[in-house]
Amino acid sequence: MLKMLLVYGHLIATCIALGRVLQADQKLWSWRKEVLNQVQREYLDETQKIVMLALLALWGSGLLLVLQGYLYEGSGYLLNQKLWAKASVVALLSLNGALLHRIGFPLLQKAPFASLSNSDRTRLALLGALSMSSWLFAAFLGVARAWNNALPYLHVMGVFAVFALFACVVALIVVNTAGAMDDGWSRTGSK
Repeated sequence: MLKMLLVYGHLIATCIALGRVLQADQKLWSWRKEVLNQVQREYLDETQKIVMLALLALWGSGLLLVLQGYLYEGSGYLLNQKLWAKASVVALLSLNGALLHRIGFPLLQKAPFASLSNSDRTRLALLGALSMSSWLFAAFLGVARAWNNALPYLHVMGVFAVFALFACVVALIVVNTAGAMDDGWSRTGSK
């Protein structure tokens, strides 16, 4: 019963965090041509708090699940390479989240995304792509039971690297295409 409750709590925390991240990304994209107002900044602050609490719940429930697995199955449980890949991806998304809030979001406090320099837009695009790909891949690993004790760590991380690289390429294409269109609109005076 305890394991079922831990898995359920882990699932709920994942849904809350991933849902809020997806929603925030969509809102940030729709706000790309405007300076963030007070309501929008408060939304980002609230999102940061919700995702941070969900992430703490994920770390806590995940560690408890690993402890329970170890207590019931012994050290063999810790040999699951997918488990370590998931921990690595979650550590990366935690670090990336901190970078987004320390480096990325302060840029949006100064100017609209569309008017940032190319390097700042690229930085934000890459941080956003890594965030989204990490959250989605961590959630995938949570349901990829067939990969338990079946794939080596480097294979799982290789799949993640390809997925994250694809997300970064798509983000750069979107940002550069939108940036060129936004630059054209600002030169012609059209909106």
